[in-house]
Amino acid sequence: MIISSLIMLCIFCPSEVIGTMMEASKMGITMCIEFIGIYAVWMGIMQVMDDCKLSHKLSKILSRPVQYIFGKTDKETEKNICMNIASNMIGIGSAATPYGIKAMQGMDKGDTRATRGMIMLVVINSTGIQLIPTTVIGMRAIAGSVSPSCILWPTIVSTFVPTILGVLLVAVIYRRRKKDG
Repeated sequence: MIISSLIMLCIFCPSEVIGTMMEASKMGITMCIEFIGIYAVWMGIMQVMDDCKLSHKLSKILSRPVQYIFGKTDKETEKNICMNIASNMIGIGSAATPYGIKAMQGMDKGDTRATRGMIMLVVINSTGIQLIPTTVIGMRAIAGSVSPSCILWPTIVSTFVPTILGVLLVAVIYRRRKKDG
């Protein structure tokens, strides 16, 4: 796409190729710097939660639902699952990744097949459940949107529905798989 855009720009407006490339680079760097601020705030909040043991309290509160959805796991894996889901819910998927990797390692039974809990975590992460889409709101604010947070309710609906359907689908498939032997 980038190459075809560059070719089209060279064909139809060759005098503006360098200027357009420089402007796009400048905009990309500016956007990255502004995102660093957004991510720093949220990752700082996640670190404070971890340092204050709020993540352990969160995992204790959510222990039963986590065990029901992901199966029996140790406390550290439960904490990592909760932090992964919490990070995704506030829209900072990049902060969720380390927790997700640690949770996957905790659920790994040394088998060559993924466990039900591992598949469930992949489904929940893939459907992108979000309560506060901070990255998208940040992108809209950076781009100059008059109302960057007007996407809040559509985002909640469009992420909860696929997440619920994905979780139900995994549960149905595993239940059917157990019956088949």
